[in-house]
Amino acid sequence: MGAILGTALSLTLTITGAAVAAGGGPAAARNHLAGHVLLGVGIGLLIATALRLAARIVIARIPAPGPEPEARPAPAGPTVVTLLPARPAPVAPLRGRHAA
Repeated sequence: MGAILGTALSLTLTITGAAVAAGGGPAAARNHLAGHVLLGVGIGLLIATALRLAARIVIARIPAPGPEPEARPAPAGPTVVTLLPARPAPVAPLRGRHAA
């Protein structure tokens, strides 16, 4: 929806700018400048919309990464494991209702 609205807005600005720039009469210099400003904004917006659409197409064509193969370690020989004795946890003195 954003691409359609952006294209419609840019074409409207471009056509309005061309019409104002082509119009004559009193104060034609101000209208001429305003027309070219609208024309430039409309064309710029159209280019931005086209770039956005092209970027979406390019991003959509990039394949998603597949699941990576599971890495398995090489089989190892027998391993010796040494266990250290567990230290007793320090006991804090209980006070108040926790002491009961």
